[in-house]
This record gives sequence, structure tokens and C-alpha cells, in this order.
Amino acid sequence: MYLIAILFSLLASSLGLKIEDVIAHENMQQEQDLSVTENLHDGKILILSDGSTWEVAPQSLSVSQTWIFPAPLNISKSTNTYYPYEITNIQTSSSILVRPITSYTPKHLDIQKS
Repeated sequence: MYLIAILFSLLASSLGLKIEDVIAHENMQQEQDLSVTENLHDGKILILSDGSTWEVAPQSLSVSQTWIFPAPLNISKSTNTYYPYEITNIQTSSSILVRPITSYTPKHLDIQKS
């Protein structure tokens, strides 16, 4: 693993790239790789490519029912107490309110447990 990191660093520097920029791009790419794997029960349950399972808010069902896979997604915090996350379909810019059914801690969000 260490050898790969050295080779990657040398390749990036030979191309005039900063390693921080390459890592940031890789992290952004990983976030964009998130997609719908399964859309169940007329959009009530979504299973994502990272294995997480989500319950969709009733008011968002008309949107989630139309999502097909693989639709690239982004997850962010919402202000809704009962559905504390928002999933956005990057292709259509449509968003839905959701709550995790399985334990989920997104890597790109700073979430503190109480």
C-alpha cells in the first residue's frame, strides 16, 4: 500500500498536480459514485450502492417513485426532525427527504452522535 502511495505521489507531481488536489478529486469522485441500487415498494425504500437503506418521507414518494438506477446521488443533512437527511438525484436535481433504516454515517458529513 505504501508503494502505491509513493507511485501515485510521483505520478501526480510529474503531471504538475498537487497531491491534495488529487485526493480531493478522488473523494469527490467517490461521493459521486453513490447511486440507487434498488427502489422498493413504490419508492418507499431505497437501497444505495454503499449498502445503506433509506425510508423515504411520505411527501417525497412522488419523486422517489420516478428514480431509476443507476442514478447518481448526493446525501446531505436536512432540517427535518423526522427525516434528517436529503438525497438529491444529481441528474435531475430532484431531492427527497429520508431517514436511514440501517446504521449510516456519511464520511463527508460531520455528524456528532448525542
